[in-house]
Amino acid sequence: MSGILEGIRRRAYDLQRWIREERVARRAVVQPAPKFILGMQKSGTSVIAGLLSLRTGVPAAVDLAREWRRSTIVAASRSRRGFDRFVRRNAADFSRRIVKEPSLTFVHEHLLRRWPDSDIAIVVRDPVSTIRSVLERLGLPGDLESMPTASLEAVPQPWRLVLDNRWLGVDSEHYIDQLSRRWCLAAELAIEHRDRWQVVRYEDFSLDKVTVVDRMADHFGLPVVAEIDAFLDRPFQPRGARRDPEAVFGDNLQRIIDSTRPLARRLGYHE
Repeated sequence: MSGILEGIRRRAYDLQRWIREERVARRAVVQPAPKFILGMQKSGTSVIAGLLSLRTGVPAAVDLAREWRRSTIVAASRSRRGFDRFVRRNAADFSRRIVKEPSLTFVHEHLLRRWPDSDIAIVVRDPVSTIRSVLERLGLPGDLESMPTASLEAVPQPWRLVLDNRWLGVDSEHYIDQLSRRWCLAAELAIEHRDRWQVVRYEDFSLDKVTVVDRMADHFGLPVVAEIDAFLDRPFQPRGARRDPEAVFGDNLQRIIDSTRPLARRLGYHE
């Protein structure tokens, strides 16, 4: 009986939250030209967006809150109408002047159609470190030949769409190949648009955070209004264990290096 009552309470709570969020979304005014920060998940977009917001005094949406409970990005990727519904659903976050959302990287055609005049920055990070960070975030091993179905089913729905990229046309069955190809899609985008977008390497940011953040502020046409030294080491996402890649991936490490090497070299990695 207690389990049934708990289920009823949970459904009632979810319904009430949905009603509140729908009311907020309907009242929100979507920005005509938000500043977007893109990049693959776990590439450093959160900390960069957070520090940029503090440095400029401009509120930022650091991820789309509703999407991290139930992602609708696949439906948004299929049509203009689907993307418009996606924007309306997340209007509260799209009302911010700065929007950081990695999933938008993979529907960039729709983003550029909706906001052709928006300034965009894209963050890249060494592919091995990026994929390791994704797996550490989810508590998944990196050295398996195949991921057990039960392990995948235990992953929250939005993260399953990061691990399984068939919706992006990736046809490999191996989960490491799936993540490697996802990294490549983001890297291809950074290289293709580097003349117009600002491409930020996470490694360069780590060496001189204030300088990189100030360059991004300049790219976005935002004023620098605050000191951020006290926040430079603040975690904006849970820290990973950062274990040695060979210990994490075993033989799968070479799969990552081989599949990402051409694009990684163009971005200054795998030299």
